[in-house]
Amino acid sequence: MASALPFVLGIPATANAQPCSWCPPPAATQFGSDNFDDGSIGSDWIVRGGGNLYVSNGEISGVGTPSVPLSFAYFATPAPGDTQESEAVVRWSGRDPEHSSAGVVVRANQALVGNGSTIAPAGASGVHFAFTRGVMALYYEDPAATNGVRPVTGNQAYVSTWKFAEGSRIKVRAEGTTYSAYVNGSLVLQGTVPADVIPPLQHDVGIMIQDDSAVTAPIPGGQPPANLDDWVGRYAA
Repeated sequence: MASALPFVLGIPATANAQPCSWCPPPAATQFGSDNFDDGSIGSDWIVRGGGNLYVSNGEISGVGTPSVPLSFAYFATPAPGDTQESEAVVRWSGRDPEHSSAGVVVRANQALVGNGSTIAPAGASGVHFAFTRGVMALYYEDPAATNGVRPVTGNQAYVSTWKFAEGSRIKVRAEGTTYSAYVNGSLVLQGTVPADVIPPLQHDVGIMIQDDSAVTAPIPGGQPPANLDDWVGRYAA
């Protein structure tokens, strides 16, 4: 099982991929969205993992959920194609999380994620583009890995970054065995995962949030994670 605070260890000094404002992601078709303004996560979502994500002040939140396992909300309608995108807006909600993370997810199989104290099988919870105030990562869960997560091939485990501006749009895209992360349309991370680890036929997409604030060891967990808002799911044939 992964230890708490996976975003504490192995942070490199610099990123291995630079923002690229001139290479936006290819076009894709929207199949789902949610602005969370109805006050409830509702039947459009399936919650899985260590805790239940919920809606607070018109945003999806994970404050109060366990540090491990990670907590997920998958859109109840799977992506209609193997090429998938999950996108959301960052809402810091006055918080400055050093370790608690939030992010967007593609290529999951929510039926294998389950609930409770067990990390999902390798690749089952999808590929996550996750961030704190100063670290971003493109990875998938694997109970056999250190801290329970593995970076996509071609990336360092945790990449130092700026604190995304309030209202930034973050996106993760799966196409073939390539996974790409974008902030406001700029490519910031990219790598691969073999199809036998994360099959393209896994079509669940959504959101991940982890709250480390209750963790006391090996170091204090810091503030709760950011919220997310205005989620959009897209696909391409």
